[in-house]
Amino acid sequence: METIKGKQLLAQLTWRYATKQFDATRKISPEDWPTLENALILSPSSYGLQPWKFIVITDQKTREKLFPSTWNQQQILDCSHYVVFTVNTKMTEEHIDEHIARTVEIRGGTVERLKRYRDVMVGDVVSGPRSAQAQEWAARQAYLALGPL
Repeated sequence: METIKGKQLLAQLTWRYATKQFDATRKISPEDWPTLENALILSPSSYGLQPWKFIVITDQKTREKLFPSTWNQQQILDCSHYVVFTVNTKMTEEHIDEHIARTVEIRGGTVERLKRYRDVMVGDVVSGPRSAQAQEWAARQAYLALGPL
């Protein structure tokens, strides 16, 4: 992996800004979009649960229908890809089990070896302190996904 020097990192962080207006004639290329989409998918979250879904809308008619719901912000009509972040309103044991199964699939090991980890997550976000604020917790997690972009 290529390392980034301190000055290069600071230059990139200093350059970023909130786009107030898009050039409707410019689109993210089909070659570049998968990289950006993967950055969203690979974004970190607490416990690695990623309690969100991203909906990518490129269809102009759909964006026109959504336009009034965005307080008539022109960016929704002019952007290349409109990404809607949705979050889980409730965390369930099924969410945790899916995460554990995926972890085993990617990293190897067994579900049994991750039982304590599973129980910690269930005891926190499903039946524990965060369960009452699951939607708020998930919304804060979705903000993390914006970081790499």
